[in-house]
Amino acid sequence: MSEEIVKAIVDKYVADETFRAEVRADPEGAIRSAGFDLDDEERALLKSIDFTQTDEQLSERLAASAWNSPIGTPWD
Repeated sequence: MSEEIVKAIVDKYVADETFRAEVRADPEGAIRSAGFDLDDEERALLKSIDFTQTDEQLSERLAASAWNSPIGTPWD
């Protein structure tokens, strides 16, 4: 999985209110429409996210991810 793609999605999600709303309504479609081409592993990770959380909860979790850690994703 490309860490760069996941980080770009996270950055856009945290910064872009419209993108957040689109992702909450249709995660895979919104990400595809934003120009991100996901592989099977990235799509599976996307499907594992609980988008029933509030925007604040999701943003907090994504923003707090440990990108400097050798192991981990925003959803660990």
